[in-house]
Amino acid sequence: MENIDIIIPTLKRPDHLRRCLEALKKQTTPADQILVGVRADDTLTPEVIREFDSLLPVRAVEARGVGVVGSMNSCLAECRDTWIVLLDDDVEIPPHWIATMLGHVRSRPDVVGASGRDMLMDHPEMRRNEPLVEDVGNVHWFGRVTGGHHHGGGKPRLVQVLRGSNCLFRGDFLRRCGFEAGLRGKGAQVNWELALGLQARARKLKMIFDPTVRIIHNVAPRHDGDTVHRGVFNFEGTSDIAYNETFVAVKHGKGLVRWTIPLWQALVGSHVCPGLARAGDFLLRPRSQPAQRFAATFAGRMAAIKGSLSSAPQAGNLLTASAS
Repeated sequence: MENIDIIIPTLKRPDHLRRCLEALKKQTTPADQILVGVRADDTLTPEVIREFDSLLPVRAVEARGVGVVGSMNSCLAECRDTWIVLLDDDVEIPPHWIATMLGHVRSRPDVVGASGRDMLMDHPEMRRNEPLVEDVGNVHWFGRVTGGHHHGGGKPRLVQVLRGSNCLFRGDFLRRCGFEAGLRGKGAQVNWELALGLQARARKLKMIFDPTVRIIHNVAPRHDGDTVHRGVFNFEGTSDIAYNETFVAVKHGKGLVRWTIPLWQALVGSHVCPGLARAGDFLLRPRSQPAQRFAATFAGRMAAIKGSLSSAPQAGNLLTASAS
């Protein structure tokens, strides 16, 4: 029998979690188990779970380990079913979401995961008018990794990286890989999705991104001081992102991309974690704190390279350790 588990990590965001669970009540294909990762000091979430315990198969799981990865690994340790869904607590999925994602993953034996387009609600007017793109969730041979799932357009298609806000995976794949617990960050450890994508790529497995299935992503506030993806520079947060990008590429990348991804990061990078090609920001965007961003990025990347070289034999997913 093919059952479905859902994992929802959360932290003191009861109103958002409530909306997320309300959307799960409306699914045409219901879940068999909903596991909510709850921190010991979170007194708000248990009350929301009690509201739904007679309406949904939902229960709390003590979130151990660091950040969202620790929370998801704690829940994953209790998943035994064929399919595992990962949802952010601030998303609302449409009623056909589970059924559609199941259809995608069942369509080919080499497909291990699927997700839809999350419609970010941070700047609604801007999001309504931004152009849609085709190049989403790809790992290019020359080292560029494309994200931007929130403004991906077109038809359902094969990709190599999914966005973690809403995705469904084969349970055996997810249990085998776990969530990369070597990432830095106190809250939302960025790039755990890339770690999964590179592990799937190394096994010649595929994922499907379906931009025709739209998810409302309410972009809830964070309680961990991570302000980088909220438009505010933070040295530690930027350094953590740079560390994670490089660490994941070196640890999980296979073949050419193990070298080209770090090279692309160093030469081009992004606005958040700039490479050499963005040195023009010193003149063109002085208010964006280019010196601090470059310093934080360099510190993170160098730490990742040193750490990967010194601890490679001991590296591995910490599913067992984080759940113990």
